[in-house]
Amino acid sequence: MRATNAVGLAPRRREIIFLERSMHMSRMNQIRQMWQTEMRVPSGLTAQEAWDFWILESPPYDVKTAAVKEYGSKHQIRTLVETGTFHGYMVAAQKQHFDQIYSIELDEALFLAAKNNFAGESHISILHGDSSKVLPSLLASINEPCLFWLDGHYIPLSIESAKGDLDTPILEELATILSHHVTDHVILIDDARCFIGPNPLLKDYPTIEELKQYVATLRPDLHFEVKNDIIRIHPPRTVSATKTVQFRLPFDQKSFLIHGSHSDQSVLYYVEMADGLYEDYVINLLRKVVQPDYVCLDIGANLGTISLALSYLAPSGKVYAFEPSSINYHFLTKTLEDNQIQNVEPVPLGVFDRNGTVEFCEVDRGGGWSFVASEATSAATDTITCTRLDDWVAKNHLSRIDLIKIDVEGSEVQALTGAVQTFKNFNPDLVIEFNPDNLRGYFGKDPNELFLRIFSLYNHVYLIKRDESLVEISTYHELLELIKPFHGDLFCTNKTIL
Repeated sequence: MRATNAVGLAPRRREIIFLERSMHMSRMNQIRQMWQTEMRVPSGLTAQEAWDFWILESPPYDVKTAAVKEYGSKHQIRTLVETGTFHGYMVAAQKQHFDQIYSIELDEALFLAAKNNFAGESHISILHGDSSKVLPSLLASINEPCLFWLDGHYIPLSIESAKGDLDTPILEELATILSHHVTDHVILIDDARCFIGPNPLLKDYPTIEELKQYVATLRPDLHFEVKNDIIRIHPPRTVSATKTVQFRLPFDQKSFLIHGSHSDQSVLYYVEMADGLYEDYVINLLRKVVQPDYVCLDIGANLGTISLALSYLAPSGKVYAFEPSSINYHFLTKTLEDNQIQNVEPVPLGVFDRNGTVEFCEVDRGGGWSFVASEATSAATDTITCTRLDDWVAKNHLSRIDLIKIDVEGSEVQALTGAVQTFKNFNPDLVIEFNPDNLRGYFGKDPNELFLRIFSLYNHVYLIKRDESLVEISTYHELLELIKPFHGDLFCTNKTIL
């Protein structure tokens, strides 16, 4: 009988093992999917799940050495500073590409081995100590931009990993670098997948979001993105090529100075062509609608023309200006600062149907035409961080939203998809671009999908004509006829018919 039971239990044991493995793989797929789309992981990771996640999400090391070489070349930086020498792999890979290399190692045995290994290289200095303490003295002698490869992270379960006072001194390292008198350093942080917050294996790691907020507090002008397990922090491209023009409202003789790129043909060009005006037909409509205490969201703020108009029309209200492009965001913040605008809060995020990093295409000839990349375009030049509007509103505890303007170059459907609760809770008026070419070309979307979404939200939908008249729309075919040959802007409301 016992023998029979033993034989009978063997298949059952195999079945249990198979189910356990299947459940573990399902859980790992969930963890990895959330990480890849939202740059965070589910709460309550076990030590085994954390370790397996780090192993599965680790890219080949040559991806990292290639990134360091690429960023040094792209930003024309000749000095590399590394924290966490370990066996000297990165130093060896980069010694032909930088004029000067400093690498800091906490473990004494690893330090001595690397110092001996690179003793014949006069341009390589191996330094010993905790990077949070060595970096300040090193930077005291630095007067030019450096590329920082921050890899001084404690690795659990490794006999060769040194640990200082913290599992990672990343916040201390960033504070030192970002407060340095040289302002155009480039920072690459290895092992992005470790930045998931406290877990059974590591206690002192912030999350990606916490790290991003920390950098934004110290240097809001910097671009922050995560790609291939590397956190990348650097000045926006083409920031130095600044052009300033006068933008004026079509009423009250009110004007502002707005900043942009010399190559911009999408906003600054049209402002100059129109003697300082820009989308005056939309702004004149806003004058009729916006009350002094309105809370407004400008989604796709670009260089800030609509945000400035809303700021002026709602002096006792608030404007949140969402702009994910690091180039546009730089100009936007500079414009707000130089015009001393106090009631507009710039938000360096795109509004989409999910949270996390997405690919993005910066259009050099016009920031107003930059767009979220997709399989339909395959035109990515960069990445941006996006949020579902519902999540952002909840996180920021907004209790009122009166008007939303959306102009996001073809991703309007995705923006509305992530904002269902916001529209339900606040019933804001909406100004939205309707551009069939962008919807089809950038995302392969049927424009009728956007039309149906809008009509599911609003009783009254108007086309804002260029002569400032309003035409109420009732059918999709009617809208397509009215916006020929290009596109149009819609005003949508559930309030009294205008």
